[in-house]
Amino acid sequence: MSKNVNDRVAREKEWHNKTLGTDVRESTKKFYSVLKKDGGVTDHRNNVVAKNLSADSTVLLDYGCGDGSFLLSVADNCKKGYGIDISESRIEAANKYASQRNVKNAEFLVMDAMNTTFDDGTFDMVVGNAILHHLDLETSIKEIKRILKKDGAAYFIEPLATNPIINLYRHLTPKKRTADEQPFRRKEIKLIKSILPNTQIEYFAGLSLLAFPFRNLKSFPKIAAFLERQDKWFLSPKSPFRYFAWVCFITFKY
Repeated sequence: MSKNVNDRVAREKEWHNKTLGTDVRESTKKFYSVLKKDGGVTDHRNNVVAKNLSADSTVLLDYGCGDGSFLLSVADNCKKGYGIDISESRIEAANKYASQRNVKNAEFLVMDAMNTTFDDGTFDMVVGNAILHHLDLETSIKEIKRILKKDGAAYFIEPLATNPIINLYRHLTPKKRTADEQPFRRKEIKLIKSILPNTQIEYFAGLSLLAFPFRNLKSFPKIAAFLERQDKWFLSPKSPFRYFAWVCFITFKY
């Protein structure tokens, strides 16, 4: 691995170890209320994953697992789950939560996601949330392809860098993210499809992002649902407005 990539890994490790348990991104939580609502991208991810899990056979990798909360939430529906993260402090937290919940079929490991120690074709499913844009994209996509079974699938939620208003907010709040983050532009999407041509991209949080000021009102679910319905056409795969989305949901298959 090149010196530049090694330096990147070191910076990411330091930042994520240092920020665990802090409020460095506290002010952004109001926006995430839109992603986590019914019909949002997190709900969509959870539904897709649930439909494709088997307690008898699925070996799942949580790629960039953080504190392990996602893997622990689906562990009962997997044969075996692994979570990897570059941050020792986050893996320590994940193992603590697994012990508290008495989850026996989940294993959490400190590991570089771009250079894992897993054998070829280990996993039926790989899942990640806002992790790929922290990594060298070509290296990580090739690594996911290597460790994924030929009939497996990988699902990722990633931020986009194609909305100028969101980019302005990022420019004004640099300390809320790492120095190496690169939300996806069109070139990153093109690169992914060049490695895994069957990749599918779905776009979320365009007009529905306007619902966040109402997040504390009883009417929030109705407002969010209305805007989500508008996003169905506003962010459809062939819509010229799809790049105004905040995030995308990526499905990788051979």
